[in-house]
Amino acid sequence: MRLLHTGDWHVGRTIRGRSRAEEFAAVLDEVVGIAVQEGVDALLLAGDVYDQRAPGPEADLLVFETLVRLHEAGIPVIAIPGNHDSALRMEALARLLRPIGVHLAPRVLPPDEGGILEVPARDGSAAALVACVPFVPERRFGDAAALFRGSEDWYQSYAEGMGRLLAAMGDAFRPDRVNVVLAHLFTDGAIPGGGERELTIGMTYAVAPSRLPAQASYVALGHVHRPQAVRGAPAPARYAGSLLQLDFGEVDQRKSVTVVDAEPGRPARVREVALASGRRLVDVGGTLDDLVARAGALGDAYLRVSVRVDGPTPGVADRVREALPSAVDVRLDYRRTEPEARPAGLASLRPREQFEAYYRASHGAEPPPELAGAFDEALESVQGAG
Repeated sequence: MRLLHTGDWHVGRTIRGRSRAEEFAAVLDEVVGIAVQEGVDALLLAGDVYDQRAPGPEADLLVFETLVRLHEAGIPVIAIPGNHDSALRMEALARLLRPIGVHLAPRVLPPDEGGILEVPARDGSAAALVACVPFVPERRFGDAAALFRGSEDWYQSYAEGMGRLLAAMGDAFRPDRVNVVLAHLFTDGAIPGGGERELTIGMTYAVAPSRLPAQASYVALGHVHRPQAVRGAPAPARYAGSLLQLDFGEVDQRKSVTVVDAEPGRPARVREVALASGRRLVDVGGTLDDLVARAGALGDAYLRVSVRVDGPTPGVADRVREALPSAVDVRLDYRRTEPEARPAGLASLRPREQFEAYYRASHGAEPPPELAGAFDEALESVQGAG
């Protein structure tokens, strides 16, 4: 069988308030094109379909159009929610999407109660068993363990319990099937991409790679945005990574999807297929004159700009954005003196004194007269309106 492994779409993500809908439309079109060109038997979607638990209609339209196009191409989809998705919402969508060949597994279930789905190859020569393991928050792990009638050992730690849950899934695999684990979780030793939520990639959530089922032909993982193989796993295991560079922690990462060729009783063969869509994220720095001179060479990349100045310089950020319209983050780079200790009675200071204390702590200097004057005008306006 041939499978396409992807995940961490994060449809609906913006960058500093700027829509990336056109980029998502282009890259999802690219994913469908790869799936069709490669003649895959199914697409595995490893969670974080959306960026928000309550996505907007524009994000829904992009996702649903992609799923319909895959259905029209005869490619079924097996999908699970990640930590950014709403399991309740996915559960509501599951019945609606089933007629177009989308099999959503919104919750962890034991293998004999729907936790494992069977997907046949196009030509009927083989079939895959896909063990679905959506993201399980630490606070909800007890509910998942109870479904498996887990012993006390399951509750020693989240990572230990998830390891036993994965083992229970693996025990239901069959030697005459292509056995796949589709999971949204963090493995110990995985290298984060930089755009993930730090709370869910810490050691509390780190499952040892050795706990991934050895019976699996392939382990398709989501949650980590940097494409990578999982070292130390007893079976081929991989994070497909995100589709776009989602934040500046992902600068220079090469995005891709994974094509998986597998047959019963053998480890899968995997290869990356690079994605070309989406605007790059680039860090640039220099004086204002340096940055203006480089503007033509930066293309349409989103820019995080560090401007070298002698000290606090009101208006320089606006001048940078005028010269570099794709600048989404502008920071001033200058030598700061040690900030003063925060006044013990900050709440007792007048508003102007609070503003000055904040400015000194943030910039290591007194606020410029024109900025202080603007603060006074704004304060007077607010107080007059009250």
